[in-house]
Amino acid sequence: MKPGKLLIVDDEKDIRNLMHEIFAEEGYQVDTAANGVQAKQAWRQSLPDIMFLDVWMPDVDGISLLKDMQQESLLEHTKVIMMSGHGTIETAIEATKLGAYDFLEKPLSLAKLIVTAERAMENIRLNQENRQLKQKLPEQFLPIGKSKSMVSLRETVERLAKFTMPVLIEGESGSGKHHLARALHKTSSRKDGAIVELSAYDFNRHLEQMQESALLQQLRQADMGTLVIANIEQLNLDAQNILTDLIQNKMVQMDEQKIALDIRIIALSRGELELAVEHGNFRDELYQRLKVMPIGIPALRQHTEDIPELLEFFINHYVTRDGLEYRHFSVPAQNTLRQYAWPGNLKELQNLVQRILILGNGEVTDEEVRNYLKESQSESSQAANVDTTLNLKEAKDRLEAAYLSQLLRETGGNVAETAKRSGIDRTNLYRKLKNLGIDPKNPI
Repeated sequence: MKPGKLLIVDDEKDIRNLMHEIFAEEGYQVDTAANGVQAKQAWRQSLPDIMFLDVWMPDVDGISLLKDMQQESLLEHTKVIMMSGHGTIETAIEATKLGAYDFLEKPLSLAKLIVTAERAMENIRLNQENRQLKQKLPEQFLPIGKSKSMVSLRETVERLAKFTMPVLIEGESGSGKHHLARALHKTSSRKDGAIVELSAYDFNRHLEQMQESALLQQLRQADMGTLVIANIEQLNLDAQNILTDLIQNKMVQMDEQKIALDIRIIALSRGELELAVEHGNFRDELYQRLKVMPIGIPALRQHTEDIPELLEFFINHYVTRDGLEYRHFSVPAQNTLRQYAWPGNLKELQNLVQRILILGNGEVTDEEVRNYLKESQSESSQAANVDTTLNLKEAKDRLEAAYLSQLLRETGGNVAETAKRSGIDRTNLYRKLKNLGIDPKNPI
């Protein structure tokens, strides 16, 4: 990648001139600004690839300028390298959180200036290549990986694409059941129809609150398509009866009318369905219908050899969807991830990738990964501790707060998804979060 456009913002004329001379010799197109007003004029006239920005200037400080750039969405296109003669760790952290690419201390090392600019340009190139590659590639929805279990899952999906019988997908929480259900739909003859996803909680709630019309609307939407039901073992008896009619007779009786519906059912379970049948909480007849073609998804700890490909998948996802910077995981970092137990499965790996892309830049090191896993395990350990000095209500509130905070972190602050997974009505969930002092977008 050829040297790009630079903007140097510093109130010291000697520094501006020296940096201009250095980078012009390196082949960069260089502009300079002596203050915040000139900087804004310069970046609006010609969008720079890289901006060297002084923190302390007489009119507007660099942090304030960085905030302005963030509001103008400039940071989606420009790598900002902050400079300061008396910077603090706090200033560097604040700048990084606001989207700065790097932070350099004065006096500036000329060699480091050049290397930092080259690294920023290389990062821009990688981001562009990955976006272009992702645009050319078809959507990846089949199970990812070269392990025997993932190859077997892909073969199963391709085999079941020819049929429309119900499917039961079992696996631990976060193992990818919803992802596999979507793959089954998108490879089937029903791919042009809708895929409707409902939790057992929502299915039950519609019936219990006499909202049959709302449920029927969703079932009609899935006609000639696919209905995915999560936590199938939690369906109440009325919901089980409706599901049985759908499978056996391709019809439902609701609102005092019989409606013909052709829907493929994909049931998701954490492996507790057989136990529900044994305890008499789930109809054996329906269970037998669902388990004609059961699919078991292995936990991530059982196929960690797929982690390199999964990392690349999640990285590309966040680079293209959220505009995050592309980062490569070093071989030692990947080895550490392959040795980890992954209690949260694919969802935990996805969260790790998202957080690491947000909080850092450059190659992902083994130390960075180990620090993240250590913090994650510490949070889980704290959540698991029970303080018996509290009364029962206080202990319950604390446990509930830890549980909901963890769910919100896993869902990226998505209250609707958190409501589904927790089995709490969304209105009640908002009330609980408010009472517990939990911010959905920033759960502690």
